[in-house]
Amino acid sequence: MITIPLIKKIAELFLILFATAALVKTGVFKADYSRVLSRISLYFVTPCVIFNSFQKELTPDVQQGLLITAGLAVAFQLVFFLVASVLRRVWKATEVERASIVFTNAGNLIIPLVAYVLGQEWVIYVSSYILVFNVMFWTIGIRMFDHESAFSLKKVLLNPNILAVLFGLLLLFAGVSLPEPAAVAFSDVAGMIGPLSMMITGMVVGSMKPRDLFANRRIFGVLFFRMILCSGLAVLLAAVSGLAGSSSFGKAIVIIPLLSAIAPSASNINQVAILYNRDAKYASAINVLTTLSCIVTIPMWMALFDLL
Repeated sequence: MITIPLIKKIAELFLILFATAALVKTGVFKADYSRVLSRISLYFVTPCVIFNSFQKELTPDVQQGLLITAGLAVAFQLVFFLVASVLRRVWKATEVERASIVFTNAGNLIIPLVAYVLGQEWVIYVSSYILVFNVMFWTIGIRMFDHESAFSLKKVLLNPNILAVLFGLLLLFAGVSLPEPAAVAFSDVAGMIGPLSMMITGMVVGSMKPRDLFANRRIFGVLFFRMILCSGLAVLLAAVSGLAGSSSFGKAIVIIPLLSAIAPSASNINQVAILYNRDAKYASAINVLTTLSCIVTIPMWMALFDLL
């Protein structure tokens, strides 16, 4: 059920990536444009994605599903942080490598995949993972890259992504929906996330030579830790949690956060790496290779989960 839609969706996104890379190679675009687009993506488009995901009706079933998916999301993230912490000591993992192991491309890849495979009404459950992802990414995760600025709770709370989470939750629990013009505007901007992220990555890739993707041999280690080790731990945790049988949704409600947990490295990482000058080319190479590998790894892990 997952394999064909996954391949189609990745093919669509990679066509955009390679087209953008070609425009950089031919001089139509400059690689430096990625910095501006990264700011647009991180501080405008991504908040719209987050906020838009909460524009749903909160029924008892939806509430139960959100609690289950949020609980699993927290558990997955804590396990990934533990793995990254160990690798920092024993493998001397850099900030780009650790972030690539911890944070996945749940928004850009899993939202369209869930909508295509399970239906639009199931996308709300991806918002639980996105909620946990963004709280952790814009607090603990951002500290991996920003070593100089002192931690500021005010700065965190005023981040557009965190504000989108807070206001989205407020309207969700209040049962308030935006008027149609505003709702359509948020939805239209949110729909840009996949293509825009691929354009940003494509601009970085376009500035690289093909051999640069494998210039750092440690990339194979990141590939193993993200797509095999962490994904395998997520499948095991989901299976032993017993949550698949705790609601009327069955395995479907567990599959959504699990898909988010076994997804490729987040494209946000290379966007933040651009802003903080933390080896964006390496981050982009990780994003590209983990995304390519998920054509094989996601169906493999989902098949294994069905057997457990």
